[in-house]
Amino acid sequence: MNRTLLLACTSLIGVAAGSAPAFAQTATVPPAPIDAQAGQPSTTDADQGALDDIVVTASGRDKRQLDSSVSVTTISAETVQTFRPSSESEALRLIPGIQVAGTAGPGGNSNIAVRGLPVATGGSPFVQLQEDGLPTVLFGDMQFGNNDYWTRFDASVADVQAVRGGGAATFASQAPGAVINYISHYGEQAGGYVAFNQGIGYNEQRVDFRYGAPIGETTRFHIGGFYRTGKGPLRADYRVSDSYQIKGNVTQTFDDGNGYVRVLFKLADTREPNYTGAPALATINGLNVSDVKPFPGFDGRRASNYSIYNRDFLIYDRDSTLRRVPMDGITTNAKAIQAQFHYDWGDHFTIDNNARYTAMDGAFSSPFLNVATRASVIGSQLSLNGVPYATVASIRYANGPRAGQAFTGTYVDNNVNVRTNIRDVGSFANDLGLSGKFEAGGFGRITARAGLFYMNQKIAMDWHVDRSLREVSGDNPAQLDLYDAAGAKLTQEGISGYNNNWGSCCSRDYDYSYKNTAPYVGLDLTGDQFQIDGSVRFESVKASGSGRAGGAEFFVNSGGVRIPTITANGPVEVLDYTRNYVSWTVGGGFKPGANTNIFARASRGGRFNSDRQTFGGKFSRDGDLCNSADARAGTNGCAADGLTPSVDFVNQYEIGVKNQGRFSFGRYSVQLSLLKANFKQSTFELSATRCPGGAGGCIIDAKFKSQGLEWTGTFDSGPFSLFTNATYTQAKRLNTGAADYTRSPNLPDLTYNVVANYRVAEIVGLGLAMTGQTSATDDAGREYPGKAIFNANVTVAPLRNVELGVNVYNLFDTFDLRGNGGVADPTVTPTVISGQPALGRTFTGSVRFNF
Repeated sequence: MNRTLLLACTSLIGVAAGSAPAFAQTATVPPAPIDAQAGQPSTTDADQGALDDIVVTASGRDKRQLDSSVSVTTISAETVQTFRPSSESEALRLIPGIQVAGTAGPGGNSNIAVRGLPVATGGSPFVQLQEDGLPTVLFGDMQFGNNDYWTRFDASVADVQAVRGGGAATFASQAPGAVINYISHYGEQAGGYVAFNQGIGYNEQRVDFRYGAPIGETTRFHIGGFYRTGKGPLRADYRVSDSYQIKGNVTQTFDDGNGYVRVLFKLADTREPNYTGAPALATINGLNVSDVKPFPGFDGRRASNYSIYNRDFLIYDRDSTLRRVPMDGITTNAKAIQAQFHYDWGDHFTIDNNARYTAMDGAFSSPFLNVATRASVIGSQLSLNGVPYATVASIRYANGPRAGQAFTGTYVDNNVNVRTNIRDVGSFANDLGLSGKFEAGGFGRITARAGLFYMNQKIAMDWHVDRSLREVSGDNPAQLDLYDAAGAKLTQEGISGYNNNWGSCCSRDYDYSYKNTAPYVGLDLTGDQFQIDGSVRFESVKASGSGRAGGAEFFVNSGGVRIPTITANGPVEVLDYTRNYVSWTVGGGFKPGANTNIFARASRGGRFNSDRQTFGGKFSRDGDLCNSADARAGTNGCAADGLTPSVDFVNQYEIGVKNQGRFSFGRYSVQLSLLKANFKQSTFELSATRCPGGAGGCIIDAKFKSQGLEWTGTFDSGPFSLFTNATYTQAKRLNTGAADYTRSPNLPDLTYNVVANYRVAEIVGLGLAMTGQTSATDDAGREYPGKAIFNANVTVAPLRNVELGVNVYNLFDTFDLRGNGGVADPTVTPTVISGQPALGRTFTGSVRFNF
């Protein structure tokens, strides 16, 4: 990682600050409004309300939030800082409609649902993450490439704006549920800061920085980013975080004031842990799970299964050799250059173009967790291609302080060591738009829009899923080796199989390209008290490339031990097909008063199923999608399981109200939407726990429906500000062959958040945040309790432009198990379960220099 570049940029900011006017920024200022033309923060108007921000995400970029007929929320950087999220995805809980546990860790790999549209397998199939108006990756649920790997919230971000439903279906591709846009600072005002954060009681350091300023009358710039390093709040005994990101931009405004050209760049090199859960204890009565508490020796609030005794491991690589790879979580490398052009011709026509080239790669390397009994391992057989060749008689420590001694513990962790080499997920994207505005007599104003979006997304990876065994411990768990009755060693370094844990499906090697071309058109009629709009998007996705899954198992000699191995030498699967489909939305609003808007919307959005369709018998030998005849008969390379759609369509309906106003003592805003949606999804599932018969690797086909509501409320009164949101949904699932809908797993009916700030005489700042949810179920229908956690921060400004702060996450140290639960041992009391808890009480100290 090039640290010299990072230090140079930090020094450059300091030099620039020395010659810039003084500019004090606090962590409690109200959200910055968005400039309609440039799509950037501008000076806050004391008379503006929270719904006066211009919608620049998945929209025509010409309406205030109050006037639009879509559900949209803008979250300021200051609100996120007070919320103190423990991961990138947990920050998204601030957005109404977004349902995410936020416990996967800073590396990512979160399941991001929206409005009761659940995640059947992994990732965020209906939610797109953007940076400055373009997606970081085309598909949010790429296997081992979820969109939250590639996006980092840091000081360069001014606001996070999210549009749910509606325009998300037609102003963006592959995002029928929501578009979440990270909007950068663009340097309209001179100023910035450098902030140093230090973990208290754990080893983690982070530096955030930003600086921007005008350069003359028509040019401005901004640069910002972060650097983080350390062992993390779950106290690994080696450095699991080592990341930096630098983002910058330069904007040149035309002399006539009618437009601008902007060039942006991003450099990111990140290494962050991915947490896969922890054991716990609970009382289970029927399907009701209660009294959940930490597992002795492994408290998931402050420990993980990252271990110095498993900090690297062997894989059988694509070049047919054993290679040692680090257990370093999720690593990413990104270099992006982006250019934006905006120009207004007279009073009628506007042209926008937004283009980005990204070179991006990385890796996924993580120890998954699954708790099993030692007794279930003793007497089990090791097999090669289904034929037993050895019986396990004993277990010994493979490393650590007890290396060679007999293991007599009750439980083992028998899940995988996963290594996926993400060789290429680079892309090129371009979005060209043209709009015209015309008066329509006494009816109002007509706005017509047309655009063309294009994106070429590369996906090239190779998977290595090792069968592994280790002790269950939150303190450097040791690897465990298996032995037969004669004392012969059956495993090496705790690994009993290379690339073979989930069978031949999951030793993969592929190189794909997906080219998405999408012309779109929209029409809008706006009067004094009403607004009606409709838009259509014509999607065409061309898939090409090839890949291989695993073949038959064979033995590999690893340090004198024969280890069953699979490599990606199965039949070549070719992709060579194009899928065309249409998304649409129509909506409108009525304003009974200047500060109230009642709106309604219906939409149908499509989501292309990309790499999750592969290796499931869904393509003919020539690379085309299987037709009905081949899918029924199982001919021409197609599986005989019926036709599987390559596009998942989401139907959504909503009606809502927006209102803002002023009391004698402050301003307020409220948004409330009633929701209804349904869709059918077909996708690939890796995990044996969710596949029929417990087999790893299967296609899941299911229907889903949901109804509920979203709420957002803000209040601002002098030194006090308050932000609240809530999402309530009743999400249900109908599996293939089932007669009735059942509750969708891992989705709480209600999630809620409160963020409050209070500033005392510009010297002391107090912040309090709460995030909570009600119960959620697992795949078996067991219901786990929901809880709330509280975060707090205090800042003190002893000197002008200097702030000292202390932040605490999970103030009351609540054991909050937020999802992905399962029963590990039902034979004991209390029952041993597993799940993903939120971090425990964690303190961070900070020093911030504003300029």
